[in-house]
Amino acid sequence: MKNLKFSQVASFVSVISLYFYFIIFDVFSNSTLKWMRDFAFFALVSLELIVLLFERQKEEIKRKLSDFIVPASTISAFILFQIRNFLDLPTRAGVSKEASSIPKIRDFLLVIIVLLTIVSLVYMILLFISRQSEKVQSQIGNDKRTLLQNTLLNFLYIAPIVIAINYITVQRNYSFDLSSIGKFSYSDTSRKLLKDINKEILVTAFFSCLFEAYGKQELWVLSALRPDIEIYLQKLSAINSNIKIKFINADVETDLLADFPGVSNGTISIRSLKNTTRIDGNPYLEEKVIVQSKKDLEDLERKLVQAINNVNIPQRKVYITVQNGERFGQNYKENINEQTSKLVTALNFFNFSIKGLTYQEGWPKIPSDADLVLILGPTVPFSEEVKSSIMEYIEKRQGKLIITIDPNGGEDFSWLLSKTKLEFKKANLRQIDGRVEVVANNLPDHPIHSTVVKKELGVVFPYSGYFDIKKTREDLVFDDEKILESGFNTFIDKNKNEKRDSEEENTNFLLGSILTLKKESNTEVKEDNIPSRILIFSGTAWATDKYFLYNLNPTFFTNSINWMFMSAIIGSILPKKEEVPTITLTPNQKVFIWSVGMFGFPGFLIIGLSYYVIYRKRKRLS
Repeated sequence: MKNLKFSQVASFVSVISLYFYFIIFDVFSNSTLKWMRDFAFFALVSLELIVLLFERQKEEIKRKLSDFIVPASTISAFILFQIRNFLDLPTRAGVSKEASSIPKIRDFLLVIIVLLTIVSLVYMILLFISRQSEKVQSQIGNDKRTLLQNTLLNFLYIAPIVIAINYITVQRNYSFDLSSIGKFSYSDTSRKLLKDINKEILVTAFFSCLFEAYGKQELWVLSALRPDIEIYLQKLSAINSNIKIKFINADVETDLLADFPGVSNGTISIRSLKNTTRIDGNPYLEEKVIVQSKKDLEDLERKLVQAINNVNIPQRKVYITVQNGERFGQNYKENINEQTSKLVTALNFFNFSIKGLTYQEGWPKIPSDADLVLILGPTVPFSEEVKSSIMEYIEKRQGKLIITIDPNGGEDFSWLLSKTKLEFKKANLRQIDGRVEVVANNLPDHPIHSTVVKKELGVVFPYSGYFDIKKTREDLVFDDEKILESGFNTFIDKNKNEKRDSEEENTNFLLGSILTLKKESNTEVKEDNIPSRILIFSGTAWATDKYFLYNLNPTFFTNSINWMFMSAIIGSILPKKEEVPTITLTPNQKVFIWSVGMFGFPGFLIIGLSYYVIYRKRKRLS
């Protein structure tokens, strides 16, 4: 590169710096490092312009306007990229993106940025070759050969740099997401959460390749999804090297399914090793995400981040109260169906340490190491000391509490519900004549239900009451949010004849709710702050051994447990809905388009070519 001038070297540096800036843009999450990165790369991108202006000032070389095309393109692309990134405002829930023109402006800027970056690279190469060609034409013999060799050598010097950049991009899977909605990109919130993962996570996707699919149409649909899934999952490894990606075709590579019982194509398994492994226990924490159609890709980001967050949680200590006739410990030793051993097994699977909250553990005070407290159907009313201890745990220690009410017990938690808009009502709920089981399949949109596939199966919820909403209450301590409803095919069997009478109307009953401490409307949600949370249900039988394994009961319970420790910021990750606009043409518009296509455009082309031919002939004759 000894024959290269400094201005030519600066041109290479500016263009390569621009491309390299795009590649590493998502690497930094710290705001200070971002500012330092932007300043450093802006200086590199502007290097050629600075050199040209300096040479022009010293009047060493008279510069043409064409010499400034490359630096102008690179600097413009850099500035427009910053403007486009600044306009990437977070979408608010319930507010349509079409409500503003910002998305259209960002799309327009993206097109300009791509064109400018391509122009800068192509024009730089053409300008360099033309300058070298001029030098070659002014020399003879060996000088020509030497200059050509130097030109080739100069490009060979650059080749290792380009190869190194390409290797880094392949290994780290850096890519440009040119989709208008950022289809293959993770939001800043997701990247922040994923970068904090400090243990190895194995993501195994079960999908067939496009040429391996055979048989039913569903298999072809899944194979068509695989390219999108590959791009999306491999970006996880680029964000955090602790996340490993693997693809398996469950229909063909059956020898690899020994560690994945019951899995099929269309499933993404997220696993991590537990901190402690029991002799008879599963060594893995596992979450599954189902992707079986294009629509499932819309909220895949939130599902993946939530699942990875769930398997990354450290071992948590759960205390279950036992001193007031709850469904734990020795209280129901003789009645096997009323025990909660299957529930405890599910907790063990998710790496929770279970312990009874007895007097020996300090009850009614809640231990300082309690990450979660379960109160499963107490039959004896709580004392004032117990009530104050629970309220202190919630209000001052950011406690997590799950309560199931026994309709036939003596504790209805009215002292807690009086601080909300809810009131517990005892009732004999029915859906089918002669059956006590109520299948609650009205599951509101919430992160707890985001990974549930067949919501219509519902939660088997027998022997329960319901919550009535009192809108006139004031001075509330808690906000409430619906989490489980019976569905509109449920009635109250008032006369207990086990069938629906004419005066007994079907309606929708609230069976489960989330209680959170009221906060100011302008309070910001922080990633590292998990607030106090209470889950309260109007029945207990659904969590006992008799009904726990029915339908969605185990999934709903374990999802609820995991959500208690999920960062509140995950809920702000919105689905990426790719809406295809529908254009309707009137008959007159169709006729106009047809006439222009059939006659207007061909006629214009013929007239233009005829004019050009006549003009050329006249010019030759003159």
